[in-house]
Amino acid sequence: MKRFKRIASLALALTLLVAVSLTTTISAEAKSSKTTAAASTGVVIGGVLIQGADVVIATSGAVASEDGVYHLIASDANQVAPAGIEVAQAAAASGATFTVPLGKDTANSMLFKKFTVCVLKGGALTAASNSMYITNPEACATAAPARMDFGKKGILPALEKEIADLNQPADLGVKQVNLNIPLSKINSLAGYDYSVRKYNSLGMQVNVIILADVNTPVEYISPYAYDGLGAHNYYGLNGSTSEGLAALASAASYLAKHYSGIGNGQVDNFIIGNEVNAWWLWNYMNCGSNDVFMNEYTNAFRVMYNGIKSENANANVYCCIDHQWAKAEASYYISGKEFVTKFNNIIKSQGNVDWRLAVHPYNAPLYAPCAWQTGKNVSHNQSTPYVTIANIDVLTDFMCTADMLSPTGAVRSVKCSETGYTSVDGENLQAASLVYAYLVVENNQYIDGLVISREMDHIGDIAQGMVSGITNVDGSHKMGYDFYKNAADPNYIAQASAAAGVDLTTLITPR
Repeated sequence: MKRFKRIASLALALTLLVAVSLTTTISAEAKSSKTTAAASTGVVIGGVLIQGADVVIATSGAVASEDGVYHLIASDANQVAPAGIEVAQAAAASGATFTVPLGKDTANSMLFKKFTVCVLKGGALTAASNSMYITNPEACATAAPARMDFGKKGILPALEKEIADLNQPADLGVKQVNLNIPLSKINSLAGYDYSVRKYNSLGMQVNVIILADVNTPVEYISPYAYDGLGAHNYYGLNGSTSEGLAALASAASYLAKHYSGIGNGQVDNFIIGNEVNAWWLWNYMNCGSNDVFMNEYTNAFRVMYNGIKSENANANVYCCIDHQWAKAEASYYISGKEFVTKFNNIIKSQGNVDWRLAVHPYNAPLYAPCAWQTGKNVSHNQSTPYVTIANIDVLTDFMCTADMLSPTGAVRSVKCSETGYTSVDGENLQAASLVYAYLVVENNQYIDGLVISREMDHIGDIAQGMVSGITNVDGSHKMGYDFYKNAADPNYIAQASAAAGVDLTTLITPR
C-alpha cells in the first residue's frame, strides 16, 4: 500500500517472558524493567500462564500490605491498576501464587486482562508489582492446523474474476498470497471464504491484513483518529476504551476461528494494520506523541494477538512497518527502527510473546527501477535511512540482537509482505528486480515470505507512475511474469544480471 504514499507525503510536506517454573523463575523481561512498580516495591510477577482451565500467576519478592493481603487486580489493556477488578487474594508473602479461572468465552474471561499485585496502603489499594498479560494464549486454542509453510514466493493476487479464474499464482509457483480484510467486512466474509479456500486448494498459504477503513464501525477505531475520519487511507485501532478493546478481541478471535481450517479455509498469518509507523497516511492516529501512539497500537495488538492465538495455536501474528528505518521522513512518521524498538520494549515489559514483523521494503525513492541499488539512503548499516530489498540484512541483523529475540530465544521471522517494482523504466529492469528480490529472500533464513505487489497493474497506480504489476491491465504478461516464475532458474538469473549490468548473485548478502 506504499504506492500512493510518496505523492501524499510530498503534498503534506508542502502544506504543513514465559517463566521456566511458575513458582521459582522470574521472567527476564520483568527483571530488566526499570520502570515497573516492582522496581521500588519488591514484588515481581514472573509468569502469567494458562494451565488447563485456569490462569496461574507466579510472583517473587515481598512488600507490606496494611491488611496482610496481596490483592490481584485484572485490568483491561487501557487501564492502570488498581483500576480493574479484584480476582484473587493471597497472604502478603514472598513467592505468592494466584490461580484464577480462565473463563474463556464467558463474561468473566481473563484471556485479555493484565494482572497486577496491589496492596493496601494508606487505606487504599496501590499497585505493588509490574503488570503482565497471559503469555501462552495458544494453550487454550480450539485448533492447531498444520501450517502451510510451503515456500517464500508470494504475490498480491488480482481478484477480478476474469484474471482470478486464470489461477496465475499457481502458474507462477507462488506459495503465499495476501488478502486485505477491513473490519467493516467482519460480518460479510463470503467472498473472502471463497478466496481463502481457493488458494489453499492450490497449495498456497494465506496472509490476512486486518485493517480499519472509513466504513469500519467506530468502536474498532481509536478515538485519536476521529478528527481525521474520511481524510486518510486507514485508521488506528482502538486501544483506548474497554469497549473498543473488547470489540477488537472479539473480531480477532472470530477471524482466527473462522479461518482455522474448519470449512472456510485456513489463514496462517495475520498482520495487524498496514505500515503502522506511517501514522498520518496508513494508520491515522493523531496522538500528539510517539509514546502515546505506541501504547495505543500495542494495546490493540496485544488483545488481537491473544484472540488469534487462543483460536489458532499455530498462527503467526505480525506488526507492520514501511521501509523507513533509522530516519522518519517527516513529522507524520515514526522511523521503523524506533517503532520496532519501542513496540518490543512495551511487549516485553508486560509479558513477552512470539510476535513477528512484516515490512514493505520498497525502493528508495519509491519509483527507482533497480532493486539492487544502494547509496547514501540505502546502506548496510543500522543508520541507513531506508531498508529496501538491497539491504534487508540491516533489518534481519537487528532482529538477531539479544533484546529482540522471542521468548524462546529464537529470531523473530520477518515477512516482506509488500514490495514491487515499476516497469515504467523498462520491463527488463522490473524483471531483473524481481529475480534479485527472490534471490535475496531465498538467501536470508530469517525472512519467511516475499509478497510482490501486484499480479496485475492497477489503473490508479499507473496514473501515479507506479506500474508494479507483472501483467498489464488487459491481463497480458510483462517480461517480469516469466522472470518471477523462473527466478530460481540459472538461465533467467543470467538474463536478469545482463539487464542489470552486474552479476546479481555477487550482490547477495546471505544471512
